Amino acid sequence: MMHKVYQWILSFILGVSVIFAVFLVASDNLAPFTTQAQLHIPTSRIAAEVSASVVELVVKNEQEVKKGDVLVKLDPTRYQLALQEANAALVQAKQRLLAKKQQLNGSRAALLQRKKEYENAQRKLNRNLQLSKKHLISQEMLDNSRAESVVRQQAVKASQAQIAQLQAELLQNSDSGALAIARAKVSEAELNLAKTTILAPVDGVISNLNLNKGSYVGAGSPILFLVDRQRAWVNADFNEKGMHHLQTGAQVRLVFDALPGQVFDGQVNGHELAIHDASSDNNGLAHVVNDDHWIRDQQKVRTQITMTRIDPTLFSGSKVSVMVKPESTMWSALGSAWMGLLSTIRYLV
Repeated sequence: MMHKVYQWILSFILGVSVIFAVFLVASDNLAPFTTQAQLHIPTSRIAAEVSASVVELVVKNEQEVKKGDVLVKLDPTRYQLALQEANAALVQAKQRLLAKKQQLNGSRAALLQRKKEYENAQRKLNRNLQLSKKHLISQEMLDNSRAESVVRQQAVKASQAQIAQLQAELLQNSDSGALAIARAKVSEAELNLAKTTILAPVDGVISNLNLNKGSYVGAGSPILFLVDRQRAWVNADFNEKGMHHLQTGAQVRLVFDALPGQVFDGQVNGHELAIHDASSDNNGLAHVVNDDHWIRDQQKVRTQITMTRIDPTLFSGSKVSVMVKPESTMWSALGSAWMGLLSTIRYLV
């Protein structure tokens, strides 16, 4: 009796083994399967943009944060002083601009006066010329009138030159000159001061935070990493003959080595349209490799897979086994059974 039981058990195991062997051989054409898959979780490197000491650590490792949340506060003292200095320089630039405008207005008024004086001197000269023809004034008075007219004319030209100089200086101190530079310095100081408070650029989970209060960080130095689980995906490499099953939206089953006993659902989000060709180098010459095998290795196709949820215990780089859900009910049942068995095997290997 026991002998028959052992025979039945052995026959069952062999039958199941044959069925799954046939299933795995045919899977590329019916339900593509691969163990060459890996989880990728986008990770943002958060670095300080200014140099200062840490005055407050607002977050801790493995803490979830939202975009805009405060992560770390740096000592703002130096940047507050820089902002005060920039504001003072801006005030000085405005005062210089105002002074130049006042000087320009005064010079324009003086120019009008010089022109009036020149006009009077010119009229006096014209009268004296008429009187000189009638010998009613001396030559000395006529010469004095001419000299006076020349002096007044030169005074007008000097006032015009002064106005041109003030206009040039005013342009240098205007919104397109020194005043613009002073305002830019203020904006830069405000920006640097704001950067002493480091904010989360995206939603995520804090990782690799190795700072203490009082630690000095330099500009560009990474202070922590922000893991964005919401945009995680799996890169899976399938044999190319299963391409027609790898269309966008195709449903798949996933088994993670880190989570034995569990089967997850996902869907194909797309695949790469080109792969690296090692047979051609940069100079365009083909590198021919002789192959004496009758059956060559199949080309792999990189496929992206997304999941509706990511277990928080998973990490970027976790190994995955993936199978596409076939349309056939029978093959779907076999695929489900195989992935369930594989998830159980992960307890052991």
